Amino acid sequence: MWNPLSLVMEAAAIMAIALANGGGKPPDWQDFVGIVCLLVINSTISFIEENNARNAVAALMAGLASKTKVHNNFLRYISRIKD
Repeated sequence: MWNPLSLVMEAAAIMAIALANGGGKPPDWQDFVGIVCLLVINSTISFIEENNARNAVAALMAGLASKTKVHNNFLRYISRIKD
């Protein structure tokens, strides 16, 4: 899932290439490569964090009881009042 920071960084990378072409200048590759490297690092960290969170949820779900017994005296009380 993309977050707003990634979208802004992608726009900045495109602008670093597109806007540097004015006046006969070559594209600004250093800025473009730097921004793309930051995007790759950000994506890697996000992937690792999501994977760790998924594993934590799976561990919590494994520890939950699949079935439980519920003793509800309230329904018995209501049925006695109606009678």
